Amino acid sequence: MHIAPGGPATNAAITHALLGGNAVLVTAIGGGPWAGPVRDELRQLGVGVIELAKGTSYETPMTAVLANQANATRTIVNPPVCDVELGRVHAWDAAWGDVPNLVLADGFHILSILPLLQDLRKLGTQICLDGGSWKAGTEELATLLSVAICSERFAVSGRSADPDATIGWFAEKGVAHIAITRGAKPILASDRGRRFEIEIAKIDAVDTTGAGDVLHGAFCYHFARTGEFESSLRLAAEIATRSCRDAGIRGWELNR
Repeated sequence: MHIAPGGPATNAAITHALLGGNAVLVTAIGGGPWAGPVRDELRQLGVGVIELAKGTSYETPMTAVLANQANATRTIVNPPVCDVELGRVHAWDAAWGDVPNLVLADGFHILSILPLLQDLRKLGTQICLDGGSWKAGTEELATLLSVAICSERFAVSGRSADPDATIGWFAEKGVAHIAITRGAKPILASDRGRRFEIEIAKIDAVDTTGAGDVLHGAFCYHFARTGEFESSLRLAAEIATRSCRDAGIRGWELNR
């Protein structure tokens, strides 16, 4: 058994920090038996935290991921949805450091952070969506995006999942850079209307848990430095693929 902080944005922030980037995570940690270990590990990794659960009864939840290394499959057991109302962040605070040039949003806690994202967009920050699935607030968030990187399971509300339709919907919203990840199948992408694909290297996968999160964190690291969509996406895909060769999200460190 291995216990570690997790979740899409957290895994992406950890990956970004391990690559040498400066990551600040806006999340809810709160209290409970797992809150201390989560904070400690994020602190050790150099990931800053903006706490949404301050002053509430929220407790860090435990999600169990059962990984079958024989065929690289996983079963995820999530806890019940928490109904504690979290705080809202309306603007970037100078105490958190310089205004970021890139923010990754995974669609969670959207009511708490949408005002912050709107403020950052006005300040010139580019916003990237990690689109695992459609969530309440996705339509409002789409108008703020520069980049959308979605799973093939992502489906626009009221529609079935279809990569071409998803790319078309985000393009209609004015999103310049769009990609659809499809596991071991090629990534489908559009760079300001120019379509291309990225082949995924064939490997003997051990654990695919969090591979998409690793891809998002690595993409943000490279895109924030270069502004080049295709090259950043290709580098991120390579790192995410390497992460599947060992258990956990940090397998790519062992397979550099």
